[in-house]
Amino acid sequence: MEVLRCKYCGAPLDRGDVEADTPYVTCRSCGTTQQRIDAKAYLDQVMAQVRSWVSSAMPGGFSMTQVENVDSIARHNIFVTNVKPRVTAEMAEYRFAANALMSNPLFVLPFSVDGTAKPAHTPAAAFELDAKIKSLSPLAVDTTDRAEMAAAGNLARAYALIINNVNLMREDKPGRYVMMGNNFSQASEALAKASGYEQVSKRLGALADACKGCEKVLNGDPAGSVSHFDRGVAALRDVKSGIFSTPAVAVMLQGVEKELSQVGIAAEVARSAQATGMDALKAFSALSGITKIEYPNVSGWNILRSKGRNAEIFDLAIEAIKARSGEGTIPVAPGDGDVLYPFWDIDLRYSFTTGALWSKKSVEVREDILVPADFTVDRICLADPSSGLTDIFSPKVKKDLLGSLKGTEKSISAGEGIGLLSESARPNSPGGRRIIIPLSTKKEAEQLTENYLTQRESTHSKLKLTKPFVKQLIYVPCRVSGTSLVVGGFGSLLPQRVMRADVRELVIV
Repeated sequence: MEVLRCKYCGAPLDRGDVEADTPYVTCRSCGTTQQRIDAKAYLDQVMAQVRSWVSSAMPGGFSMTQVENVDSIARHNIFVTNVKPRVTAEMAEYRFAANALMSNPLFVLPFSVDGTAKPAHTPAAAFELDAKIKSLSPLAVDTTDRAEMAAAGNLARAYALIINNVNLMREDKPGRYVMMGNNFSQASEALAKASGYEQVSKRLGALADACKGCEKVLNGDPAGSVSHFDRGVAALRDVKSGIFSTPAVAVMLQGVEKELSQVGIAAEVARSAQATGMDALKAFSALSGITKIEYPNVSGWNILRSKGRNAEIFDLAIEAIKARSGEGTIPVAPGDGDVLYPFWDIDLRYSFTTGALWSKKSVEVREDILVPADFTVDRICLADPSSGLTDIFSPKVKKDLLGSLKGTEKSISAGEGIGLLSESARPNSPGGRRIIIPLSTKKEAEQLTENYLTQRESTHSKLKLTKPFVKQLIYVPCRVSGTSLVVGGFGSLLPQRVMRADVRELVIV
C-alpha cells in the first residue's frame, strides 16, 4: 500500500518507475507526469488521511498496531461492531455511483471524444477508499468477512480505474488507448471474483481488447487489430445477452449497446482496410465527425439530442463500410458520379377528391418522397421541412383545372419521377465510390415528412393523408464540384437541402 502515488489521480505508481533514479515519474493510469518528490508528498498526505479515518473507526483506546496481539474473537467483535457498519455505509454510496457511471458507454473510437459521463467522485477519492479498506482488512477474521472486505476494495479500485478512463475519453491524446486498456484489464481482474459483477468484469475485459485494437490501428497495423476488435464484439454480445441475470448491473445495458455498436464499427473499418487497402486512419477521422457535429437547436427537434440516436447512425455507417470492403451491399440507384448520397425513401399514400357534381369521386395515390439523410445539420430544413425533401406538393405544381372539373385527375402531386428513381435502387457494391454517411435516423426522417405534410395540408384542402412510412435508405450517385454536390435524376424536385450541402460539413468514407 505504501508505494508512491500519483498526485493527480491517486493511483499507485508503477514499481519500475518508482525504483528508477529519474526526478520525474509518469502515472500509467492517467498519463500525467510529476516530480518524484511531489508523489512522495502526496503519499504522505494520503496515508495520514487513511490513518485518521481508520482511527475514527476504532473503539476508544484501540490502535491497529495492536492487531497482532488481540485474539480472534475480540478482533471479530471489533470488526462487526465498528468496522463493518462504517465500510458498508461508505461502500453503498460508491457502489451506487459506480453502477450509475457504468450505465454510460466507456469506449470511444479513435480521434473521437466523449464527455457525457459524469463521475460522482474523483479517482483519488476511490483509490483512497481502497487504501482505507486495506488498512482495516487485518480485523476481518473469518472467511466471509475477509471476502467482503476484498470485494469492497476491489470495487473501489475498479471504480477509480474506470473514472480515469472516463477522463481519458474526454481528450484525444497520444497513448490514451494503452492507458485505457491497462486500466480496463486491471479493473476486470479486480471484479472477476466479485459476486454480482461477473458481467461487469467481462465487459471491461472486452473493452480492454477494443483498446488494444485501437492502439494497433493508430500504430499502422489495422490487420493486427481485427482479432482484438472481434474478441471485444463477441464478449460484449455475451454480456448483453446475460446482463439481466444480475438485476443490480442491468442498468448498464444502454452503455453496452453503444459500446457494441462502436467496437463493431471499429472492427469493420479495420477489416475493410485489411481487405481493400482503405486508409483506416482517414476512415476513423471521418467517423469521429459524427460525434463532433453540433445539431441546430430548433423548436420541436429535441429528438436530435436523444442519447441513443448516434447508435443507429453508427449502425448505418457500419453497413456503408461493410459495402466498401466487399462484405456487403447497399441499395444504389443508377446514375453517374463517384460519391454516393444517402436518401430516406418514404412511402406515402394519400387520397383526394376530384370532379364536380355527378363526376365527383375520390382518387387514391401512392407516391415516394426522398429525404436527404443529412438534413439534420441544416437549420433551414428543420424550420421549413419543404426544403428538406422532394417537395411533391409544391404550390408551383401546375393544376389540371379541366381534369379537376371532369374528375379525370390521377394525382395532385408531382413525384412520379421520384418513384421511378427509388424503385430502380438495387443492392450493389459501391466499388471505388466514396459514401456520405447518413446523419439522421428513420424516426427523424418520418418526423420531417410529417411536418411537411402538415405544412402542405393548409394549401391542399382536398388532400387526405396517411402516416408516411420509411421503406429504406438508398444511395444516389453524385459528383463533387468545389464544395457543392451535383445530383442528377431529380429534375425540378431536387431538394433545396442538396443545393445547400457543403461537403466540408459531411462525413464521407
